Formats: sequence, C-alpha cells, structure tokens
Amino acid sequence: MNEMKAVEIQYGEKVIDIELLFQSIIAFPHIKHIEKINNEMNEFTKCLRNPIGTLPLSEMVVDKKNTIVVIPDLTRPMPISSMLPLIVDELNKGGLKDENIKAVIALGTHRAMTEKEIVTMVGREVYDRIRVVNHDWGNSEALVCLGKTPNGIWIDVNKEVYEAAFVVGLSSVKPHRGVGWSGGAKIILPGVCGKRSIDGTHYMDVNYTTQEITGILKNPIREEMEQVAKDVGLNFSINLVLNENDEIVHISSGDFILAHKKAVEFAETIYRDPQKEKGDYLICGSGKWAPDFWSSVQGIFPAEYLVKEGGTVVIFASCPEGLSPEHPQLSEFGYRPLREIFKLVNEGAITDLAAASHMATVSRILFEKNIECILVSEGFPREVAEFMGLKWVENHQEAIDYIFKKHTMSARGYVFPVKSITDTVVIPW
Repeated sequence: MNEMKAVEIQYGEKVIDIELLFQSIIAFPHIKHIEKINNEMNEFTKCLRNPIGTLPLSEMVVDKKNTIVVIPDLTRPMPISSMLPLIVDELNKGGLKDENIKAVIALGTHRAMTEKEIVTMVGREVYDRIRVVNHDWGNSEALVCLGKTPNGIWIDVNKEVYEAAFVVGLSSVKPHRGVGWSGGAKIILPGVCGKRSIDGTHYMDVNYTTQEITGILKNPIREEMEQVAKDVGLNFSINLVLNENDEIVHISSGDFILAHKKAVEFAETIYRDPQKEKGDYLICGSGKWAPDFWSSVQGIFPAEYLVKEGGTVVIFASCPEGLSPEHPQLSEFGYRPLREIFKLVNEGAITDLAAASHMATVSRILFEKNIECILVSEGFPREVAEFMGLKWVENHQEAIDYIFKKHTMSARGYVFPVKSITDTVVIPW
C-alpha cells in the first residue's frame, strides 16, 4: 500500500506543505543535531581570551590605532547582534575606543544591506557604539590593488581593511561548493575584495566537480584565499559552527588558518551524512536567507552526486529579489552546456566570471547529467525561468506530482526541507 507523507518545505518566509509517497523518500540528509553551547556568550568571550596560535584579542590590539571587524551579511545567518558587542568590549579592554573601531560587512558581490537590515543584524546597541558599513566592492576608489597572486588573480581589496592597524574576521564554518569550507580566509576573499579578485577565485572552480571541492579542507581555491588573507593582513579569526537552528555549537579563534582548521575538524563530525543510493529526484526548499535565485540554487548542488542521470530536481524558491540583480549576465545568457560557457568567456562575451562559475556549477547538473530542474517561484515569471533552462511550475504540489508522472510511482529520491542555510550543505559521502 502506498502511504502518503506530509512534508514541510521552507519557502522564503513561510513553510509550505507537500504530499510525498513515504516509500519514495531515500533520506532527508541533515546534519547531526548537537545542543547549543551553554552560556554561549560567556564561552565566546572565553574563546577570545584563549585563542589558538595568537595572544588574546585584547592583548593583540594594545597600542593599535584602530581595528576593523569584518562580519558576514544577511545571507549568512549568525547571532551577530550578541557577539559583536563582546568583540568590541575586548577591543576596548585592549585600549581601543569605540570611535576607533569599525565593522565592515563582507558582501562579496551581494547587494548592499539597508540601514534597517544592518541595525537588525548587528543590534541597536553596537550600531550606536561603532560605525558599521557595507563593503563597496564595485567602487574602484574604495579598493587598493596589491598586485596578483602566483596564479595570476588580481588582489583588489577594501582600502580601509588593508590600511587598518588590526583586522578581525568573524565567520561561520560549513561545507562550501566553491572553497571546500566557509570561514577563515573567506571573510577576506571574496568578502571584502573587488570584482576582479572575486571573479578570479570563483572561476577557478569551473574545472572541479562538487565532490572534488565540497568538504575538502586542502584545495587550490582555499590555498589561494589564504594567501590573499595573509597579504591583506587578517590578524585574528573567529570561527563558529552552528546547528540546524543557527545556534552556536563550537567556537575557535586566533590564527586564521589554525582556528579555521580547528572549526572544520569539529564541523566534519556533524556535517557528514553518508548516502550510497542515487535517487531519481531531489526536492529542496530555500529560506529567507536566500532573497534571489543566486542564493537559492545552492540547494540543488547535491544533485550532481545524489541524482541519477536523467533525474529531476525541484526547488522551492520565493526569490523576492528575482534572479540575481548583481549578476545580470545570468539572465542575459542563461544556463547552457559547459563548452558554450567556456567559449563565451574566452571570446569576452561573458565578462562576469563569478556568474560564469555559477552557470558552470548548475550546468553540470542540467546538461552534463541531463537533470531537469523544476522551479516553483513567485519571484520571476515563467518566461525568464524557461529562458534560463528551467521548467517553471506555479503550484507546489503540481511540481511534486510531475516527478512521479515522469519517473513512475516507483521513483525514489532525497528531500532537503531547509529550515536553515545549514541544511543545504550536508556532505552525503
């Protein structure tokens, strides 16, 4: 007897219900649950005072004229409003006054945050104490060029960050398709670098499959980032591991390579969820942390290794900000076979290499594995989705029913409900 199961899927700010055959679900890949740290703010301060490979934070800033704290933007949910005041307190303890402390939001090439969003993210208390500004990645006058890396990538970095007497980076650590693991040096590149630098490192990953980079600590792209962070001067790195509720379960701080490595070692114990069977389908939601399709689409990246050739993926993405306002070449060229992407890049038609990298990652799924992608979204119209190479469906349940019409009632697959951004980056091998 075929038993139906009601499944809740995150869809932007809300949760939607879908009906699935219970027997068809191979697994809901997820991270191992760990309770949050008790007295996490006390533990956070303790970590700043007992770092790995450096002196305590307050001692490192003695006699420094100023400090910049580089923090993530709203696409990386973290309890920043609780932690940033504690960082500022430790800097005060080392002799720095509030007026000599600034927080720079590491946007990469994301859109600038509004003042309201910034106040909500960092908290009114710290917003009134120190200056908090967006990284202006598209303004050449706000950047300084440090030359090129050995691989030929331009190092264009936020001028204020580079010229600061001391730089602190705050990050979360989880598996990442482009760099192996987030955190550590990534807060500098791409966080506070210019477009040439971001394009360069993003485009490095076009020749690697998801399995070759995701969850791998030592890889060419991570090494490139660490060299740039060293050149820029990342003096102190704070790395958090979060559970599925975005609560802190691990903190490590200090030397940006050693502290990051320590966090990765912990994260590996909760992020690996081995799966042996390849499915006919993958269904994924996306939360409020994904305002556009650029952010939402990472939910289908696991299809490259979890779904059979000719399979189907469904992504529920509200996309209130559309496809990707910061990367218009996505809508200009759409997804297409890898050889065409490389040709367009070589001819100079595609100049946004970060967009090219994104196209290549999705195209590995759509064209190299012939996996059909169904999009349920109110953020942009059917004609845009279809031009991109996606199948657009208006009704949530209609998208699910399509899977079983296509693959028959014996279809089996994976579901990522996605309560948190953390849920999209499980390592299923």
